[in-house]
Amino acid sequence: MAAVALPPAKPPSISSTTMTTTTTTTATAADGTTTTTLIASAAGGTTAITTTTTIKTTSAADGTTTITTTTITTTAPPTTSAVATTTVSSLGQDQLVEIFLRLPNLPALIRAALTCRSWLGAVRSSPSFRRLFRVLHRTPPIGLFLNIDGAATPSFVPLRRSDPEVTAALRRGDFFLTSLPVKAGTLTTWGVMDCRDGYILLWNKLDRPSVDKPSVAVVNPMTWAVDIIPLPGNVKAGKRRNFAFLGFHLLCSDEKPSSFGVVCVCGDKLRVRLAVFSSETWDWVVHPWVEIYGRKNLKFGSGTLVDGSVYWPFHGEGRMIRIDTATMDITSVDLPPQVTVEGCNFMAGETKDAQLCIVYASDDFALHVWTRGVDGDGIEIWVPQKTIGLSEIDRITMDLEGDLEVVQVRSGCVYLSTTCMTPVGTFRCWFFSLSLETMELELLVEGCFDGGACPYIMAWPPCLVGDDGSIGHEVEGSQ
Repeated sequence: MAAVALPPAKPPSISSTTMTTTTTTTATAADGTTTTTLIASAAGGTTAITTTTTIKTTSAADGTTTITTTTITTTAPPTTSAVATTTVSSLGQDQLVEIFLRLPNLPALIRAALTCRSWLGAVRSSPSFRRLFRVLHRTPPIGLFLNIDGAATPSFVPLRRSDPEVTAALRRGDFFLTSLPVKAGTLTTWGVMDCRDGYILLWNKLDRPSVDKPSVAVVNPMTWAVDIIPLPGNVKAGKRRNFAFLGFHLLCSDEKPSSFGVVCVCGDKLRVRLAVFSSETWDWVVHPWVEIYGRKNLKFGSGTLVDGSVYWPFHGEGRMIRIDTATMDITSVDLPPQVTVEGCNFMAGETKDAQLCIVYASDDFALHVWTRGVDGDGIEIWVPQKTIGLSEIDRITMDLEGDLEVVQVRSGCVYLSTTCMTPVGTFRCWFFSLSLETMELELLVEGCFDGGACPYIMAWPPCLVGDDGSIGHEVEGSQ
């Protein structure tokens, strides 16, 4: 019986409304078996139908020919699934804050956060995001407040004149401190003591302390808010010889930008005491005297506030005291053996990630940096980080003789000044910033001032804070 040719199997139909692609392949084995495979795919790869037809011809001894046809049809699941459309509004809070961390600076974050309510809520409801953003995007100072001998108020020197956003902020604010009261008939002199989170703390050095009550002022130049705060009268109670106000510090919080605190440190020959003011209660809390057993008085203005504790070095000694403003515990902290505090050659401060550090300017015009660590026995030690040569300052000051002063260490940036006598017999001061991360030294201002300068950094905007959904409010000025 002769072989009979059979027509190929009819492929499964696909709707005519769908564009298809058909592929046919035929293979013949050595025993004469023929296999035909037909694949029909819909457009986009959403459906795949495969038909395999196998034809096998066999002949028996009696001459009979048998043709066997096998057809297998399979329908594959879609090779790709339709991808759901992702829109900006479908982003979750975790995704939003990850995107916001990649913005270049605070003004860019403000513009993005104010775009819609959900974006603003993502920023306002995450204190951890605010802290991390400030670590990753350190805001440079927009200006300096300089203490000028004989001036009633500090002078402000803008630093970023080419930045339009900074220029606009300076135009709106009271950076000339015109809102500070100056009494007629007195030699009122306001000296800047601290700048932190958009606030300025000033001390009124009166010419008649026996008649007028000394006071401090807290100013927010961006909002023109001024608070005049008389110092507590009982802060001198129980004083001994050599009583003095040693310094003042601002207490601020990212979570409560409309509130602030003031720490007043005073001392006599062998003791110190703290008085802490809160803008929420509008009251001072005066703490008891504590013995410090120092051979010399602590120097005015040489302390610094780091992470809620005040650090104050003993001049002529290799130690400093630590005062916890929350618990009022006062402890002595030894300094590295090579550090001897003289003049303004030493300052405690904080690194970029808010870790405690100390900076010491040696006589050979080098800067030495240590951070606080723990040894193998769990004992706190000072860990040396780097030594930085400052020969560049000699070049800028034309090798004029002058001492190097460490003014402030804030957010991984060291602020330095040097005052020199010029050939014509006048004093001239240079004020620098040095990044501990990049080692970049920058001259910020040069002129005739006493070297006391305080960098002003824009605060985290109150509109981006409010875990309870509130925008917040500014402190109203006192009259």
